[in-house]
Amino acid sequence: MNRMWTAALLLAATATAASAAEGSYANFLSIQLTNGTADIATELSSSFNGFAPAFDHSEYGFKAEYQRMMGPEYAFNLSYGMGFFGEEDKPGNNSAPGDGAQKYTQSSFNFRVGGDRLLGVGERTYIFFGPGIEWWSGKAKFEDETAPGASYETESVTRISLGARLGGHMMVGPTWGVTAQIGTKIGRATYKEAGAETTWWPSSMEGGVGLVFKFGS
Repeated sequence: MNRMWTAALLLAATATAASAAEGSYANFLSIQLTNGTADIATELSSSFNGFAPAFDHSEYGFKAEYQRMMGPEYAFNLSYGMGFFGEEDKPGNNSAPGDGAQKYTQSSFNFRVGGDRLLGVGERTYIFFGPGIEWWSGKAKFEDETAPGASYETESVTRISLGARLGGHMMVGPTWGVTAQIGTKIGRATYKEAGAETTWWPSSMEGGVGLVFKFGS
């Protein structure tokens, strides 16, 4: 991990030393596949009645992001994303007679707003890095096929995070290319269910890769 961040800082320093490429005032729209971490809580997961402890789980998803240049090297960015995960556990030889499959699913959505230092390196490459604030909401659902129709859905967790990311655009053609980014964040999450309330300060890594489209000069 330390080597990754060292390489990222060296890359950012190289980009800072490079002059802004022609067309640096262009705006960018990207569609990305993403991975991240969902923060979930549920009263059913507690061995103590009346409490709703939290847990985290990986999630995959997608997002759309818009970067608007506000100057030769700075951009305002706005994104919307959705996250998902699903698991199905089927009974085996050691299960009790009549046991059915167990299913777990989760879903989330998020908004992020931030600012980037966006620099051109050569004619077809752009490097960007900067902070942002994210609002995230997600919940989970448990289903037990042993009793037909038995299911339980949690309330939604709300998370507000401050994060930073580093990424780049590699243009394949004059107006389109590929993009990738990595980031980290820390925030405050809250959950309420049946009178119980849980608050915690989660942190996680995230990433995305996809297509990017350039507009303007």
